[in-house]
Amino acid sequence: MATVVTMPKLGTTMEEGTIIKWLKKEGEPVEKGEAYVEIQTDKVNLEDEAPESGILRKILVPEGAVVSVGKEIAIIAGVDEPLPEIGEEKAKEVAGPASKDFKTGEEIKEQPKETEAVEGKVKASPAARRVARENDIDLSKVTPTGPDGRIIEKDVIDFIESQKIKATPLAKKIAEEQGIDLAKIQKAPGERITREDLISKEEQKQQAPVAARIRNTIPVTGMRKIIAEKMAKSKVTAPHIYLTLEVDMTKAMELREKLIPAIQNQYGSKLSYNDILIKASAVAIKQNPIINSSFNDNEIIIKEDINIGLAVALENGLIVPIVRCADKKGLGEISKDTTQLIEKARSGKLLPDDYQGGTFTITNLGMYDIENFKAIINQPESAILAVGKIMKKPVVVDDQIVIRPMMNLTLSCDHRVIDGAQGAKFLQSIKQILEEPLKMLM
Repeated sequence: MATVVTMPKLGTTMEEGTIIKWLKKEGEPVEKGEAYVEIQTDKVNLEDEAPESGILRKILVPEGAVVSVGKEIAIIAGVDEPLPEIGEEKAKEVAGPASKDFKTGEEIKEQPKETEAVEGKVKASPAARRVARENDIDLSKVTPTGPDGRIIEKDVIDFIESQKIKATPLAKKIAEEQGIDLAKIQKAPGERITREDLISKEEQKQQAPVAARIRNTIPVTGMRKIIAEKMAKSKVTAPHIYLTLEVDMTKAMELREKLIPAIQNQYGSKLSYNDILIKASAVAIKQNPIINSSFNDNEIIIKEDINIGLAVALENGLIVPIVRCADKKGLGEISKDTTQLIEKARSGKLLPDDYQGGTFTITNLGMYDIENFKAIINQPESAILAVGKIMKKPVVVDDQIVIRPMMNLTLSCDHRVIDGAQGAKFLQSIKQILEEPLKMLM
């Protein structure tokens, strides 16, 4: 039995997908479970597997097409098996009218008329043709007044006169002085351009804003479309409050340097500041569980699992892979997880389980020399932590001015869920952990 394959739902937020590449061509055999098409979701590129074995008889949508979830994209069937009607109709829609390499009898009969129109066989006197040739006039545009629809010399001369721009002497002088193209002044046929027309044109030119030249346009599709929709929705529906403080990273940096060799040897990954921030945030969330929540109509849902997302920049947007149950993992496990997730994200190999189900997000722009910034909450989460660059600054310690590596943290909170004092306590918890990092190892 023929199988009509539809656009699969490859994630909870997926509403449409883009056909990136057909891995099988029409007429090629495909086995059940074999990858036959590459699809771009709102997050990543994934290969979809054939639901049945057979021949890929029909491809219903071309590469690059955006298709809603549940819509037909292909038909898999036996060699001689009749195809469902829907497949035939869709194939015609996608392919469009079939091109012809032959002409029917009727087309051949009509061909002389088409040739006459194309070649412009016009009846005209020799004098008319000479004037037209000298003035580069297309005789097919001239209205004939001679016998039997013939164009005479006067017809060509009248046509030339009708094409001339008529303007008063003063208008011509003003146009010449100010560099105004009289051909761009619109007047009714036969009417002359006057000084008032030029003044009106100049006023319009001065009033009209000068548009910037367009370099190119980028279609808002796939990942960029989802980012635009989610960020706009978050700013509209979640009243953001922002809280910022500075953290002395001296001891956190020392701990990192001590642990790098051991974690590298045991887990094959290099411990990063993001790994330390993930662990510190997870410990702080256990102390402040309201941060690990979401708003749902008339209730606040506090999550049990602490799944921390790390924003990863991609060429065409960003994605937030998840470190699950980060509070229960050590720094080595977290480092291994983030290394693998970042590699998968940048190669487009993330699976839905890798980026769905987060409860809190960290976004770090310190590597771009950004000192501090305010991030937009990644709904349905209720908070996001924005991390700035570690910078050496003069600070007062025990009444002495010393130079310390300082880092800004800015917490964005959904005020429907988290009050300012609650957000501040959470930031204080992170600060205490980072400034005494052995606490998160206990």
